Amino acid sequence: MNSADGARSSDSPVRCLDGVRVVDMTTGIAGPYAARLLADQSADVVKVEPPSGDPYRSDPGFHAVSRNKRSVVPQGVEWERAALTGCISGPPASLPGILRPTAASLAAPMLSELLVGADVVFAPDGPTAAAARNVAAGAVIISCPTWGDSGPYATRAGTPSQVAAVTGIGWNQISYSEGPVELVVPLASYGAGMLGAMAAAAGLYARRAHGAAPTYTVSEVSGSGGMQIGDFEMPEMAGLDRDGSCPLGSAGRLPVYRLFRAADNRWMFVACGTLPFYVAMLRAIGREDLLGDERFPNPPWGLLDLEPLAEITPILEDAFAARPLDEWLEIFGAYDVPCQPTQTREEFMASPLAAANGLATTVEHPDLGTVRTPPQPMWIDGCNAVELQPAPRLAEHTGEVQAEVEAGAWAAQPGPDLSATSDAPLAGVKAVDLSSFIAGPVITRHLAMLGAEVTKIEQPGGDPFRILGPYFNGWNQSKRSVCLNLKDAADNAVMAQLVADADVIVENFRPGVAERLGCSDEQLRRIRPDAVLVKSPGYGRDESMAEVAAFDPLLQALGGIMAAQGGTDEPVFLTVPVHDAATPMIAAFGVLCSLYRRLADGEGRTVRTSLTQTVMAAQAAEFVSYDGRPETELGGMDYRGAGPDRTYVEVPDADGPGWVWHEATPEGTSDLPAERRGFVGSEVAFANGHVVDLPETEWGPMTQVGSLIGGIDVPMGRAPFLDEHRAEIHDELTSRRTGGSQPAPVD
Repeated sequence: MNSADGARSSDSPVRCLDGVRVVDMTTGIAGPYAARLLADQSADVVKVEPPSGDPYRSDPGFHAVSRNKRSVVPQGVEWERAALTGCISGPPASLPGILRPTAASLAAPMLSELLVGADVVFAPDGPTAAAARNVAAGAVIISCPTWGDSGPYATRAGTPSQVAAVTGIGWNQISYSEGPVELVVPLASYGAGMLGAMAAAAGLYARRAHGAAPTYTVSEVSGSGGMQIGDFEMPEMAGLDRDGSCPLGSAGRLPVYRLFRAADNRWMFVACGTLPFYVAMLRAIGREDLLGDERFPNPPWGLLDLEPLAEITPILEDAFAARPLDEWLEIFGAYDVPCQPTQTREEFMASPLAAANGLATTVEHPDLGTVRTPPQPMWIDGCNAVELQPAPRLAEHTGEVQAEVEAGAWAAQPGPDLSATSDAPLAGVKAVDLSSFIAGPVITRHLAMLGAEVTKIEQPGGDPFRILGPYFNGWNQSKRSVCLNLKDAADNAVMAQLVADADVIVENFRPGVAERLGCSDEQLRRIRPDAVLVKSPGYGRDESMAEVAAFDPLLQALGGIMAAQGGTDEPVFLTVPVHDAATPMIAAFGVLCSLYRRLADGEGRTVRTSLTQTVMAAQAAEFVSYDGRPETELGGMDYRGAGPDRTYVEVPDADGPGWVWHEATPEGTSDLPAERRGFVGSEVAFANGHVVDLPETEWGPMTQVGSLIGGIDVPMGRAPFLDEHRAEIHDELTSRRTGGSQPAPVD
């Protein structure tokens, strides 16, 4: 693969995607965001646009998803709307075809030469991807259709709000009243961008490791599944609508894991999802008398039942209303109670936390002046950050790129090994998962989805979030489990043997714990110097917050998304676990980039992500700022939409009242049904193979989110029982060969 491994001077900084060339033919958010994430790792991304430009250019978010790219408008390339072959079911709808270059245009002189020389091609849909394959035999191709390749809306475009409605995001959002809620952030689109970057990096790895040149599909339906990664349905739930309201409204479902109002009318989120945190909270508020109270069995999660919830909620609300917010923050800090205040986005940007993580990044745009744009959402040790460049003007680089093509700089990629397969790109890769809770385990769940063998090392008693049952199953699919007490010398030796054979190691210990358990960075590197390590402290580089507990809703509060969704009303706790879902996709992308580069130089790297860095990645467009920028959308209590042309509407149907998402666009007016059974009940998710039936889990049979990338054929299995694979792992370690597990480079 000549473009990625060309000569460089010995003092040039090495970045994981140095020399990788990308052709981006997509529009909107998802595909361009995926390509931009590759640009963050130094890939050269050329954005191919129609003469009128990407329609998303009119949105401030364009400056987030298309920075660090070059824009070309090649001659001889015609664009069209895909033919509307799908049969839409449900209420009347008018969705336009996907915007794409015609198949014949891919043979146009400039574009065809770009495709021939590209390492990665982002295509707007399956037919365009197939046509691109005829030109770009050696490229990794990522198809990015809105609705996937199958189902009633295939070939059609769609807005983020339409995808959210049809895939269950709107109905799943907790609220005071019975009905769906319109989220003011396009989470499915951002999720699809992150998954698209994962797919591209997985393809690059498969090409270098196995000789394959894969085509993968990542839709915005996929992105919705990535953002709802723990979604499930049990047999007793089959065919039933989920509750559209919650006793605590948009504050939360669990009375000790929710928003509270303080005496000064300011809000905070308290996240006591484990028994030790629950005990610490009761001590902090002076209500130790509630410990052992028979009215509140099995805390904290037993408090979800209606009777204990109704009893304890007024007690806690009265307690929190007795002091101003700043006093509570000081008290809870002293008692190690997870709690953070709700802030606006601008308050977050002005905070020491944002400053410590270097989040206030700007570029100089020739027309807009200074533009704040989100930084890259992860760091890879030893890889210098790419200097940020503004989003390009339309066709700004056409002449420059044409000159490169004429000079032969876009040399053709070698063809693939026709005997190679790419349906399990990480086949042969081994990962050790030392993490717990949500974000860390989901990283390795995604690696397992790509074919890696994942061994989860659990502490005595298991991952604390095993108590969440079906959710835990979704976050830990397709892994093996061994229970080890790392304070015990014999168990620690078993951990060291597993690490010695691992290509990837993931941990999310609080500061000092890894050192005490014998698995600090230095200790792990001594065992396996070339491993890819993943470090994901909640608050990133802010050392003052190093020992503070971090959970998704605490970053929702700090990062402004709760305030934005609540608008001028009270803040809203988003049911989608925004940071716990997005951070693993970003981290998995970093792992794949590092594994890809390791095949060339043999070096191990450390990928550093955090929930804090993800704050801006999961609100990429919303954090863009410049003089004269249009206001971002704000929600409200049980927010239905921005107005009569963009809103949820209650309509009668044969089974009683129903809801549709009503949206008028220049292409037409659409009324799409709001899915009431979650992502796993969505017709489009099922049609595209993103749902898996797991008949024998620890918690009984269930349906869950499955594989999210089309073209990868790795069956997703249930989560392991605690210590289920001890004997198997013991036998393996007894007879294991020495050395690494990763295949040698093909190219």
